[in-house]
Amino acid sequence: MNYFSKKTETILTCIFLLALFVSSLLILYSNSLMYLIQTFLETKVYHRTFDIAKWADTIIALIAFPVTAVIFCAALIFVKLRDRTKLVFIGSFTAFIVFFIGFCSFTKGNEFINSDSASEILLAKECFLKKNFWPRSWNYSTEFRLLNTQLITTPLFFFTSNWHIVKMVSAVILTLILPLSLWFLLSKLSIRSLWLKSLCCLLVFCPTSLTTWDVIQFGNYYIPHIAMEFVYLGLFFGIAYSENPFRRAKTAKILFFILSFICGLSSIRYILQFQLPLAAVVCSYTAMIFFMEKKSFHFKKIFIEDTPVFYSCIGLILGGIGYILNSVILSNLYSFSDYNNIAFNILGEISFIKLFSDIAMIFGYKNEVSVMTPAGIVNVLFYVFLVFFLICTFVFLKKKKMSVRKIFITFCVVMILFNGFVYVNTDYYARYFTILFACIPACIAIYIDETTVSVIKKYLLGISFTCLSLIASFITFEDVLTSTEPNEKNAAEFLAKSPYTFGYATFWNANVFSYLTDGKTEIACLDRTKEDCLPEKFVCEKWLTPDRYYDRKENSSPVFLLVTEYEYTSSPEHPLFSTGKLVYADECYRIFEFTSDIQFKNSF
Repeated sequence: MNYFSKKTETILTCIFLLALFVSSLLILYSNSLMYLIQTFLETKVYHRTFDIAKWADTIIALIAFPVTAVIFCAALIFVKLRDRTKLVFIGSFTAFIVFFIGFCSFTKGNEFINSDSASEILLAKECFLKKNFWPRSWNYSTEFRLLNTQLITTPLFFFTSNWHIVKMVSAVILTLILPLSLWFLLSKLSIRSLWLKSLCCLLVFCPTSLTTWDVIQFGNYYIPHIAMEFVYLGLFFGIAYSENPFRRAKTAKILFFILSFICGLSSIRYILQFQLPLAAVVCSYTAMIFFMEKKSFHFKKIFIEDTPVFYSCIGLILGGIGYILNSVILSNLYSFSDYNNIAFNILGEISFIKLFSDIAMIFGYKNEVSVMTPAGIVNVLFYVFLVFFLICTFVFLKKKKMSVRKIFITFCVVMILFNGFVYVNTDYYARYFTILFACIPACIAIYIDETTVSVIKKYLLGISFTCLSLIASFITFEDVLTSTEPNEKNAAEFLAKSPYTFGYATFWNANVFSYLTDGKTEIACLDRTKEDCLPEKFVCEKWLTPDRYYDRKENSSPVFLLVTEYEYTSSPEHPLFSTGKLVYADECYRIFEFTSDIQFKNSF
């Protein structure tokens, strides 16, 4: 390999750092730049009022061009750099990504917060009050949160009572768990190149779209799913294969058994996500080898003496035992829903076009954008990456030699296909795929490190995915910072200054306002109809809220009802609206006052 001279590398590094800093500043101040450009066009060019909304996408694209050019230039010269300089480039991008995650969370977090992400902070506060990471006073959602975000977020309340600061700090800390857990997995996959592991750890927490920003970088609630998968796989490969064994094998085995049990104890999600696919892949490969070598079947020889089969099956069995205890014991001690009653949805309800579109948008794909803009370039890069990722996967799986890496790649394929089938045919939400695609950086690390994949394929795959992830991330930051959506949380200022401390709302308007009022107001969740309207009778939905919201003793303190304008116009003759006193209204929300809980409940 011909590298640049040290002098050339030094000059290129200085230019790169300066260009990255300047282009990042443009993204950082993109919101202000938009209005400066608007003023310039109105006063110097058109001499009339200029509709900024009409040209917003074009202006945003122009602002993102410099950082796009920096990323492309860095990617093109990357292969000619020495490993130490590569680490400088990767470290620089990592520092800027981490900074933007924290900055966007702090400055724009209130505009992107919703009741799902607010529930993470509400749970942490409840844990802090009860001095217990798993309080029985909390109504959980679809899983028992055994190893989850509250383990990181709760201790932050010892240092500050400001919910917004807790959210911002926890967003950064929790996001960094992803590269740490991926580093552990890559080590067990025998990826020894320091720069390659660092690059993949950078890419795993890049917010390629507003979807990933909402559920990972800012929302955080999918991070435990991904991190537990990486650690589980890392422990398994370190135990079951001898390529990179643990120094303390006994401790690693105990940790693997405990984590296997905890996965099932938390939810069936982890079993479906990685425990079942891993066991299926390992057992299938072993069965195929026995069949090809025409060996006779012996239960002990396969399930006991074969180390990979033994540990993959034991992990699955322990997960199954954990889930049985989850359904039989924990469901009686804690309040959460389970998957025992899940059913198939309508066949063909989710079309292939919708599925592909949703997946593409997770990677940053945007509809109706010009090809010659950063967003358009991301679209092109997505197709390039997809083609070469599929080619490299096919080429790699064709090789006959069995290895831990082949097991992992096969596992990733089976995991994505199996869980994708489950999502499409049962409970479909596009955001679920963000959990599955978190394994892609590890796959790319293997392809780049392997000799079975040609150099040109490696290069095109690596450069397309790296540029795609980084450019899409900066565009996501720009989308967050230049968000022009109306602030629907103005009612929170009214509640924060009002004497009200307790009220009612449907779920998507409950926890978010508790967060926006810094915990001043506690809001119980009313049951929602299929149309997300108010119920005809007083029925509460105990979902991601403390029990005390629903066990209040009768008192004469006034309470409030918060409804969206849609909820109000959908049933304007609801008796609540005629009984309660309207104390606040804007284009988004209405707030009604009731003299007491009794009056509110009797108004149905």
